[in-house]
Amino acid sequence: MKRHAGITGAAMLVLSTSLGFVGMRAGATAPNTAPDTYEVTIARDATGVPHITATDWGSLAFGQGYALSQDRSCTVLDQIVKVRGERAQWFGPGENDEYVNSDFAYRHLGLWDDAPTRWADQSERVQEVVDGYVAGFNAQLTDHGITGWCAGEPWANQFESGPATTQDMYAYVSDILLLASSRNLIQEIGAAQPPAPADGPIVEATTSVTQPVGLASSALASSPGASNGWALGADRSTTGGGLLLANPHFPWEGEQRFWESHLTIPGEINIYGVGLTGLPGIQIGVNDAVAWTHTVSAGHRFTLYRYDLDPTDPTVYLVDGEPQQMTADEFTIEVLGDDGTTSDVSRTLYSTNHGPVIDVDPLGWTGEQAIAIRDGNIEITTVLEQYLGMDAATSMDEFQAVHEELQGVPWVNTIATSADGRAWMADTSATPNLTADAITAWEAERAAGGLIGLVYDQAGVIMLDGSDSLFEWVDDPEAPAPGLIPYSQVPQLERSDYVFNANDSHWLAHPDELLTGFSPFAGAEAVPQSPRTRTNVMLLGETAEPWSIDDVEAAIFSDRTILTESLLPALVDACTANPTVDLGGATVDLTAACAALAGWDGTYTLDARGAIVFREWLSRFAGEDRSDAGRLFADAFDPADPAGTPSTPVTDPTEWLVELGSVVQLLGLVGIPVDAPLGDWQWEVRTGEAIPIHGGTASTGSPRSSTAAARAPRSLRCPTTANASTTRPPFARRRIPGPPGMPSAGVPAS
Repeated sequence: MKRHAGITGAAMLVLSTSLGFVGMRAGATAPNTAPDTYEVTIARDATGVPHITATDWGSLAFGQGYALSQDRSCTVLDQIVKVRGERAQWFGPGENDEYVNSDFAYRHLGLWDDAPTRWADQSERVQEVVDGYVAGFNAQLTDHGITGWCAGEPWANQFESGPATTQDMYAYVSDILLLASSRNLIQEIGAAQPPAPADGPIVEATTSVTQPVGLASSALASSPGASNGWALGADRSTTGGGLLLANPHFPWEGEQRFWESHLTIPGEINIYGVGLTGLPGIQIGVNDAVAWTHTVSAGHRFTLYRYDLDPTDPTVYLVDGEPQQMTADEFTIEVLGDDGTTSDVSRTLYSTNHGPVIDVDPLGWTGEQAIAIRDGNIEITTVLEQYLGMDAATSMDEFQAVHEELQGVPWVNTIATSADGRAWMADTSATPNLTADAITAWEAERAAGGLIGLVYDQAGVIMLDGSDSLFEWVDDPEAPAPGLIPYSQVPQLERSDYVFNANDSHWLAHPDELLTGFSPFAGAEAVPQSPRTRTNVMLLGETAEPWSIDDVEAAIFSDRTILTESLLPALVDACTANPTVDLGGATVDLTAACAALAGWDGTYTLDARGAIVFREWLSRFAGEDRSDAGRLFADAFDPADPAGTPSTPVTDPTEWLVELGSVVQLLGLVGIPVDAPLGDWQWEVRTGEAIPIHGGTASTGSPRSSTAAARAPRSLRCPTTANASTTRPPFARRRIPGPPGMPSAGVPAS
């Protein structure tokens, strides 16, 4: 292997290496498509970004795998241990058996064991890329050993004698595909066991339920992320070409942290962008013809199924009145004990015809009902070819054709623009396909107020009656996998001015051209929009004049929010007229807080005084209050004006003043002055330095959502009134803890 340094402000590696077999682990078979030699140049610029150039796909991927391994080998190795189902072997059972449950769940899903057959039909290009990527990753470890936060750890040292394989890579890709579905229920899959005979029934799906069952705080509940994507076409760009804002809000740490690179095969591909750690190619990027970003889709990637059970056997479920035996599979894992030795632990897990049985609190697996999950991404194997095709697309037509042919994008919207000024938004991700009769029946059951309605209304999850064959997913020969909708039925919109998405559904991709008539499984239509979506429309819609890059940057960094501009003047008027408020017999002086609010311009800049007060005040209202008529707004959401409603503050400020008084009390308790600059209390630590972070929170509707980056005392972020809002677990935040020494999982901040 040859290395040469020689470009100003950068470090260069010229790699030429001969390799042996880099395929599956022992016991698995797969064709070896790896060449004898890879040749690639890696030039890192002054910021450390690798610019990788080769003359073939395998060598290009070798360079990308090598460079990624230099930066994040420990993170990838940890994920390999996870998908192999071996965390308990190295780290013990974990708190509340978290590692044990994780290992059993991954064995049950079969991501690693089934990888050779599941991914056997990949194109020659994909095979070259995966072989090269794994070879490059391993070559760097061979050259330099394992460095980083896992250096010297026994679980990491195993890869010195048995390197990562293509089977590991394919299993990890499968895991990424499940990021918005089964992966969030790993504990519930791995722990699911039949009930003891004494267990009783819980709420049945047909029962009328009026009291919440705690689903909003369960593992089922997840928010749709907090990304923003704008694609400006020829009519809104000063150049007449496309202009893209890519503002994904993914973690700053862990395996979901983006990794930046530049990939070039002269005459074939020239793509710059980012990808998820350990995934070959570029997932958000720009080439000579197109640029695109992603936002997490509000559509549904999976459905739950609830079954009536045989009263004599909880592993027998009924379909159309006929008994069906669950499939039982026994798995054995190794678990590290306190004495340093490992022992075998076995568990039998069960599946229905739809997928794994889960035990999700508070629904459970009882003597009368069981719940299973069918995952739309479990059989998707076109994702790697999808992104290679997008990376190499030479026009918007070609870019769209890749989506139509492969439909391999797993759980995100695509917002794209082209050099010739076309703007396009589409949700081509895996979506369950049901008949119109089944959708109508589900909507009726949801409206009936039973468990199916509660699961949707509280957790945002679709539950179907698994004991009625009406609710089977429908196969379509044009779909990318059985039971999914084909490309002809996905929501999409192309315009010459702009399209956007901010994690609400496809419906409001542009306020002048609403997308309607699509399956509710692709996302809800004509429903209240999030404040962040409305802020996006406000920023994009304030002018019809063409924008430059500087204009787009100024808009997204303006730190404005629609709720602040709608409510701040009325709040200032209320507290000015009422400088004190009684809270349980205690008089709270609002004067200083009101003065801070009155002097604040409503933007969430680092030196904003009053922003903390308003942010905490607004967080004490439920999400419904912020998007529809209620405690904040007098007017209701209007589907005919989704961006402009609600907008009229309530006329009685009594509850506003009570909440403001509570905020003043709380800030006093934790020692934060009501006129403190935002940057003094919202920051992120990097290399021992506290870096102030500007931007509002999700509750304010800020595109620059920095909620989790705030380092205020924890009590500041805990509602203390009965009417305060509760926050669902953030998308993809729930995870099995990594091994000792692993950095924090990070926070989603832009």
